[in-house]
Amino acid sequence: IPFAPDLTSAGLEFGLLYFFAIGGLGVVGLMMAGWSSFNKYSLLGGIRAAAQAISYEIPLTLSVVGIIILTGTLSLPKIVEAQSGSLLDWFIFRQPLAAIIFFIAITAEANRTPFDNTEADQEIVAGFATEYSGMRFGFFFFAEYVNVFIVSALFSALFLGGSNAPINLPFNPEINVNLGSLGVMLPILAGLAPVAGTLLFAAPIYMVSSKIKGWQALLGGFLIFGALSTAAIGFWAWAMLPPIADLLFFLLKTFTLIFIFVWMRGTLPRARIDQLMGFAWKWLLPASLLNLFATAAAVLLTS
Repeated sequence: IPFAPDLTSAGLEFGLLYFFAIGGLGVVGLMMAGWSSFNKYSLLGGIRAAAQAISYEIPLTLSVVGIIILTGTLSLPKIVEAQSGSLLDWFIFRQPLAAIIFFIAITAEANRTPFDNTEADQEIVAGFATEYSGMRFGFFFFAEYVNVFIVSALFSALFLGGSNAPINLPFNPEINVNLGSLGVMLPILAGLAPVAGTLLFAAPIYMVSSKIKGWQALLGGFLIFGALSTAAIGFWAWAMLPPIADLLFFLLKTFTLIFIFVWMRGTLPRARIDQLMGFAWKWLLPASLLNLFATAAAVLLTS
């Protein structure tokens, strides 16, 4: 996954194909976990996990074929680079149907609400994890949330421009500051700056009203100083360290998607297993094929 142009562990030319090949192996672990528990609820959970993963991997894969047609590559860094022009170059605007299909499919692949039928408490207790406890149970859930981060990062790279900023900033300052020249004064200033900044902003808050207590003024001053410091550090990182600025943009998009997953968990009800499977085969699969043929026809006509 290209976190930034210079922060990619392995820029494989077939990186997208590698993701789908390796990502499809996860269902084997869930199936084996349910089967080896000698529990009917665990076995049902494993079977549901296998059926759900197989059903949604087909539209998941087909939804990105349009991007492959437009970019002519399977390399994730090159796909991100193809979206570096402007906001309208992001594939969420050029391939909106594919983005919707991909998001729904990764929600099902990650077992998030409303597609968490593999762990439906009212039907099969905890699904494939019914007989597991302690660290074994913890590893299953750790893997699930790692999967949520990975699919969110992949969506950011494919449809949200990856590490590209949404707008081209009108200026690019060059600030040459050698912090090492400060020597021993650097840690002293780093310790005194929060104290001085908090007192500086707390004083006017305390003097505005007699009802404001001292600790409340100090807390407000600290929050204001923290917000301004964060903005200043972000500006400095953007000006002097482009890879860090790119990484911040990428992580902002990724964690926004993770927030959406958490928000959906507390908002949407769980779908029935027949509704879930029917939605994949009757709606997502035809929609992904329609998007594929429409993209291919558009490229053929415009070329």
